[in-house]
Amino acid sequence: MKSALRRARGIPQAVDAVSVAFGYLAGAMYIVLAFFITYDALARKWGAQLGLPTTQVTDEISGYMLALAATWGLAYALRCGAHVRVDVLFPYLAPRLRAAVDFVAFVLMMLFATVVSWKIWALVADSWQSGLRSSTYLLTPLYVPQLILGVGFTLLALAALTMAVAMLAGWAPAGGLALEEPAEPPAL
Repeated sequence: MKSALRRARGIPQAVDAVSVAFGYLAGAMYIVLAFFITYDALARKWGAQLGLPTTQVTDEISGYMLALAATWGLAYALRCGAHVRVDVLFPYLAPRLRAAVDFVAFVLMMLFATVVSWKIWALVADSWQSGLRSSTYLLTPLYVPQLILGVGFTLLALAALTMAVAMLAGWAPAGGLALEEPAEPPAL
């Protein structure tokens, strides 16, 4: 029993590791996206004089990269407490009530992300079976960008679930399993 409990306590750390990896991948994708768009803008302006080819598919590729960066970073943002939160009354609540509000927020996030990912995975299966492609220059199979979204929302649902379970099991302090403490605001 104790070994099973010990193994179960490792699940939040495993989800953390996956969330961190996907979060850093998402951050790197934003950097790559900035260079990609900058290169293509410069190549369109001065490409003829410098002999630089343009990609002709900047809009499509950057859209896919943005979808990957945005959705694959969601779980990391949740684990770090970086999602936007309206907490006007939150600091004034008793610690137990704060923990209860956090728990409800994690459960609601998990439910939302589960429904979204379920619908996205159904869309992926439908696009795969019917062979749908984008109506763009690349004719990308539509299941590819949909798969990117499905992975991101599935990881978000898993992160919210593990945070809620960890709070219930007493493995996490009230306020969740934040990976990093928020930085102190600069003194004025």
